[in-house]
Amino acid sequence: MITQRRLQHLLALVEHAHFGRAAKALEISQPALTKSIQALESELGVRLIDRKHGVVGPTVFGELVIQRSKRMLTEEDELRRELALLAGLETGSLKLALGPYPSVTSGYAAIARLLARHPKVGIAVHVAGWREVASRVLARTVDLGIAEISSVENDAQFETERLPPYLGRFFCRSGHPLLDGNPLTPQRLLAYPWIATRLPPRVAGGLPRPLGAAGAIDSSNGDFVPAVEIDVPMQLGTLLAGSDVLTVATLALMERELRSGEVVVVPMKIPSLQVGYGFIYLKDRSLAPAALAYMVEVRAMEAEFVEREAALAAEFGLI
Repeated sequence: MITQRRLQHLLALVEHAHFGRAAKALEISQPALTKSIQALESELGVRLIDRKHGVVGPTVFGELVIQRSKRMLTEEDELRRELALLAGLETGSLKLALGPYPSVTSGYAAIARLLARHPKVGIAVHVAGWREVASRVLARTVDLGIAEISSVENDAQFETERLPPYLGRFFCRSGHPLLDGNPLTPQRLLAYPWIATRLPPRVAGGLPRPLGAAGAIDSSNGDFVPAVEIDVPMQLGTLLAGSDVLTVATLALMERELRSGEVVVVPMKIPSLQVGYGFIYLKDRSLAPAALAYMVEVRAMEAEFVEREAALAAEFGLI
């Protein structure tokens, strides 16, 4: 068998031009070295070494094997080095696709934590609708996705891991007509335009009918399309100011605006608005160390986010 060890023996023999000196350098016996060279010659079916008048040198076949062996051994050493670096997260890359809400709850912040620990990891991030995230994972253009998993968790092509759930809540500007003291009903919420990202069928199915001014159902896939559809739930306080639109978000995302009094929580819950996102990756594709390390950071941040939601709910009397 052509092994790394036998090729190293051949290179040492040619370098020292003497079986005894080569064996000593290799820290093996001379008979063991002779047997190794003979086994390599037998495997290749050609003579590799000339032994004339006590001088050891390569044949023309030996020269070719030596030339190729040096390249092979160098490449193998480089491969082992790169694998060690990857395993230790000293280098490597990570391609991510993040859904709108996970991008602002933990996605970007977890990248910062990962880079603080492993600054040499290269990262590419795409924020996209939750359906596109799954498509990117399936197309292998990203290593890992974080998005709504309800449409893929039973798909045999994917592995999924649901992250801790929490409730989406309604928010409006201070002084909104909904806060007039009259009883709140789902129908009153639906009388105003909603501003949000596209919501999956599991959420759409739990909304009262008719949907009124809030939005509409996409007949092609069952998604709820809000009256004002946005890509990422950022700057929501600014979007609410001066209008009667409502938005769906979390307490942590709206904490600054809540504390300033610009925004108020609408005290009504719709159970289907519970967040249901998680990790999405291909079942037949091993995750790189960088992806696994990133998942650890996301899990930690999501747990912190859930704790923060509970603390803010208690503070604002929303338990």
